[in-house]
Amino acid sequence: MKIKYFTLILFLIFKLLYSQNCPEKINILPMYGGVKKCKEQIESDKEFLAEMDQLFPNRQKAMEDRVKSGWKYFYENDLDTAMKRFNQAWLLSPQSYEIYWGFGNITAMKGNPKKAVKYFDTAKKLNPSNSDFYVSSALAYSQIFLTEKSSNFLKIAIRDLETGLKLNPKNGKLYSMLSTSYFYLNNIKEAKKYLKEAEKLEPSSINPEFKKILENK
Repeated sequence: MKIKYFTLILFLIFKLLYSQNCPEKINILPMYGGVKKCKEQIESDKEFLAEMDQLFPNRQKAMEDRVKSGWKYFYENDLDTAMKRFNQAWLLSPQSYEIYWGFGNITAMKGNPKKAVKYFDTAKKLNPSNSDFYVSSALAYSQIFLTEKSSNFLKIAIRDLETGLKLNPKNGKLYSMLSTSYFYLNNIKEAKKYLKEAEKLEPSSINPEFKKILENK
């Protein structure tokens, strides 16, 4: 009995030490938090990749499936599950701008736009082709502006929005955000011009209170 008891104690000690070496909840952090994974987590990644290799013709297709799932959970406001899916996509093939777009959106929605722009900037290097990406990036820079009160952040936001318009000049959200950006820069003429365009293309993108304030200027 003493030997069995001693063996159990050793097993519990080993299990405790082993689990302590496994960083927790890293799958709800972008790129798994950039930490060193434990052996158990590395094995889990290998099993996941092997499973995806069986289900899809290549890892690009598997990555696209995980990204699609990530957006699904994002729009359902299940941010942790969305992050898990974007992390899986990153594990499969890290060269898609949509992965970093997802990382940035979730990070911003969790209240850290400063960290979010790091992921948006990475996405920009991978050439985003969706104009809505630039809405997300500009929104994060605008959030930083509201805290830091530096017009430099608004100028970056405007640059993003103008880039988005080159991709899709019919995206009303871009015009709406340009209107608010110029309003904060105290350029009422430009703010009214872009508000008019937003109203023409996508009236739902306009905040009624903001419209009322601008019309009285």
